[in-house]
Amino acid sequence: MKKYFLLFTIILFLISNCFADIISMDRFKFTESEREFDVIYYQTEDMEVAENLVNHDLGITKTFIINKNGKSGEVRYSLFTDCGGKKDYLDFQYAATTLLFLYNIAGFEVPWQLIDEYKDKDVKKEFNGDFGCIAFIQDPKSEYAAGFKYMIVESFYKKKQGLVVRTFLFNDIDFVGVNPNGSISPDSPLFSNYHTFRFMEKDKAGNYDVTNSGNYYDASKSGNLKKTGFVIVSQVEFD
Repeated sequence: MKKYFLLFTIILFLISNCFADIISMDRFKFTESEREFDVIYYQTEDMEVAENLVNHDLGITKTFIINKNGKSGEVRYSLFTDCGGKKDYLDFQYAATTLLFLYNIAGFEVPWQLIDEYKDKDVKKEFNGDFGCIAFIQDPKSEYAAGFKYMIVESFYKKKQGLVVRTFLFNDIDFVGVNPNGSISPDSPLFSNYHTFRFMEKDKAGNYDVTNSGNYYDASKSGNLKKTGFVIVSQVEFD
């Protein structure tokens, strides 16, 4: 996948009509209805629903404020419906769309080298998606990130459903909870509120089904994290 981020960067300098089908931005559209595309949100005891920021950089579907251990931040979700397209172009269109979103919310061109891919099997196990990536942004310049020093931006995709852009925004690096050995503290505000969304499956009628989408990924089973209580926010309230 990473080769597609590099390839897109090169093609930005070579763009012409012959690339129109491949780089088309029509594949993903901002989701306007839960019937188009939806995910499960798990709201932990550290999270509080907040109003979505109105901005010109990236539409926001859902926002939570996180407060834990005296540290605070936000997590924002943006959902984009997959409108379909040629299968052979999917990887490139995903990379192109993700990179452009990164440019918008960072306020500058993000080097493709800063983007790391997740293993597909981990995305499937933890979020019920197909693939995804992550980037760490420092000192963003955008309207979207105004008032924040750091962003962790993730892009997850599920075939024939859509794209989820999730952003953690914070000002204190201790929000992440990086230990001296490079590991992340399981009790950090970031990690203990990390597995808080999941792609849904559809029922026989084609509706998104919260009861048939796998189990909440309990990170406490793979580490020392104590499982916290949560409530399921199964659908977004669309205007």
